[in-house]
Amino acid sequence: MRWLKHIAVDLLATLVIAIVVFFDETALLEYVLYIYTGLMVIARLISLLNTDFRAITKRKISEAPTWMYHVLYFLNVAFLIIGGFYITGTAWAFIWGVAYYVYRKNNP
Repeated sequence: MRWLKHIAVDLLATLVIAIVVFFDETALLEYVLYIYTGLMVIARLISLLNTDFRAITKRKISEAPTWMYHVLYFLNVAFLIIGGFYITGTAWAFIWGVAYYVYRKNNP
């Protein structure tokens, strides 16, 4: 359970997505979701295109199991698609796909 602190931001992002999708009065959190999603897309694009950035992120040791990230990314995509946030859901599918691709490149 020590690995929970390594995925705290991802858990918080999933919680914010769930709140935005399932509750109506969350305009501020909706903007937070859009900004965070945009930043994550940019970060994943950089990690996809820049091997030096990949080398930096490879050094970061995460104790969290890989399957936990897949579960969280799946929930993010599923919640957003169910809630009708198709563009944001597609962005999270991209984030998930690039994360998996970079992980496979770093751990053959």
